[in-house]
Amino acid sequence: MRWVFALALSLVCGAGMTAVAQNVSRLYPREKLEADAARWGDQIRAEYRETILPQLTDSERAALSATKIEIPLLGHYGDPFEFYYENGQINLPALSLRFYSDLCVANAWLNGHGYDGTTVRDYVGVLFREAARYPPSPLPPLFRTLGVPDNAREEPAVSNRTDRNFGNTILFLLAHELGHALKKHNTHSRDPVQKRKQEIEADQFAIEVMRRIGQMPLGIEFWFDVEHFRHVASTKVPTEAEWQKHLAALDHPVTTERLEALAVTIEKAADSFARNQTNQALWTQRTKMLAEAFRRMAPLANPVADMAEYSRVKKLYVADLKPRKAAFTMPGSEHEPEFNGLFAVRRTAASGAQDTVDLLLLRSGDDQVMGGYMNGKVDGFIQGDIKDGVLKFTWREGSATGHGIARSQGETLRGTWGTDEADQGGGEWVGVRVKRDTTR
Repeated sequence: MRWVFALALSLVCGAGMTAVAQNVSRLYPREKLEADAARWGDQIRAEYRETILPQLTDSERAALSATKIEIPLLGHYGDPFEFYYENGQINLPALSLRFYSDLCVANAWLNGHGYDGTTVRDYVGVLFREAARYPPSPLPPLFRTLGVPDNAREEPAVSNRTDRNFGNTILFLLAHELGHALKKHNTHSRDPVQKRKQEIEADQFAIEVMRRIGQMPLGIEFWFDVEHFRHVASTKVPTEAEWQKHLAALDHPVTTERLEALAVTIEKAADSFARNQTNQALWTQRTKMLAEAFRRMAPLANPVADMAEYSRVKKLYVADLKPRKAAFTMPGSEHEPEFNGLFAVRRTAASGAQDTVDLLLLRSGDDQVMGGYMNGKVDGFIQGDIKDGVLKFTWREGSATGHGIARSQGETLRGTWGTDEADQGGGEWVGVRVKRDTTR
């Protein structure tokens, strides 16, 4: 998955912008959705009773006592991104659950086999583009289009990652809709300011529920990736005025303010999220990196960036969605490239003072690197580029910033850092690659 998210929606685009959802329910036979509704209905209601309800306060339980959870086959529009609260009822349609589950399977299989998982979000854009262009025509099937085998879920690694991402996301979405119910939101409002406020409040309640449970929010970044991409890749919004009109028409707009609020909320609770993990320091850092990903993506939720995605998806063919080389290698993979993975780092400042930090790096296919480090007392982030075998990066630790360089020597990284524009003078550091974390 790319660190900068960009996602797609089922709107018909003409010279301006028409907010008409596209029905893609024909992707799945009715009997499949009926079986899914029965199975997931029991599971989700049990999750609410056994996992969420015990974490609510007395006042929250009282306020939500009459709220029902239903699993209809379809939402109002046959749109697979419909999860909504109305008239005292939370609706999680079987079509939406099935489609997102299949997206999680495809993403897990592609990443697990060294392919670029961003083709999954491209598929979402192409799917809704085709649904808008040719409403009566067959739609491109998800697995076949992406080159994913029908039995992909039988692979243990794919199943485990799918269960985690899908389970965490559905828990988040259920708690999000509970947040709307709890706060008595007007979910039919078309006031963009009120809508943004309501979405942020519902997100914060959902994250708080996950924090109380001790369940890390890993997986929700993939949801925001594909949901936002679904909202923009087939939607032409060339001006700020049309952008605001577009946001007002969406049930769950993904805005800069919303993403920034998620980043702040997740980062503040990083220690609490990691409290049930064997390696709490590592998982705290991973949670903070998740928050940083939301923060870096937030400024790009604007009409300029979205028009770029719209123009790109417009030129895609179904054949372009076949498996392609991964944008980056997941940490812990068998054959990791340089400047990628988890490293145990010893830092020696110019004053002679020393400390140790855990450093987690992700290297993209275009030789860009981003990462984070922490030791329980400090945490920071780095971002840079590799040129001629040397990583040149900027770093941020609290309010302090600077530059640095690093070179790879087998399983070891060696580098220096400085403050402001200098890349040395602040100290030296050495990092040794850590073996794959078995608690992942």
